[in-house]
Amino acid sequence: MGLLDEWGDALVEEGLREAADTFFGARTALDEEIAFFETQAARLRDRAGEIRSWFAGLNCLLGSEEGSRMLFDALGVTLDDASLYSLQVCSLQFRRPRSFTRKGLFAKTVWEVYEPLARLIEAYMHGVPYTDPLQPSRVMISVNHGQLRKHCAEINERIRTVNESNRPSESLGFAKKMDQLQMQKESITGGGGQTWTLDRDMAFKPLDFDSYGLPAFPDLPVDAQAQSRLKECCNRIFESRREHVDAVLGEVFSPEDKRMCILTRD
Repeated sequence: MGLLDEWGDALVEEGLREAADTFFGARTALDEEIAFFETQAARLRDRAGEIRSWFAGLNCLLGSEEGSRMLFDALGVTLDDASLYSLQVCSLQFRRPRSFTRKGLFAKTVWEVYEPLARLIEAYMHGVPYTDPLQPSRVMISVNHGQLRKHCAEINERIRTVNESNRPSESLGFAKKMDQLQMQKESITGGGGQTWTLDRDMAFKPLDFDSYGLPAFPDLPVDAQAQSRLKECCNRIFESRREHVDAVLGEVFSPEDKRMCILTRD
């Protein structure tokens, strides 16, 4: 082999290496981006389960779907997921309030479940700021529903770009052009025609955000007006369902702990 042949082979090898780096590099980067997104989605899905548990606790305190609907209607909040009005499976621990009357105690107990629920939803939907442990001067926002939905759309745009501009058939075709002997063999034998299926078989599938189990929850008000309306609803339940109120207060106020209430329903 002469010097010119060696030089030509080196160019072919370099061209193939660059083509492989471009093709596999883009796909690897996209795979890593999808894996990171799915890890974040799994973390947020756990928080969605926690929120549903707090909805269930609130339902248990209020005593009926009718009572839950009355409360959220009074607050001007509509729950698109109707099951949130009737969930019963819960496991929560919340601060024990104090009151001079049973009526007041019931309303304050409901608020002690409602307010943490509102805060959980706020963090889940919009995130909360925190200090980057690696850069104390940098403030970041925790992973949240809005952020992940936007990230999913960005990944799908990258998927579209990779599927259109980084086709396996084009990379394979480029590699074959570097091997003239192989192209001559395929031309003689009629081979190579199957490469058109690569684009279809190796194409990335767009992400379906709804398939990740990340429901959207409405923001819940926590101002003085919301607290007043919640109290009015609780007073109505106290007057109409006194037996339920006495039973649920007896259940959540354990004499073993004067600071915390525990509510668990399977």
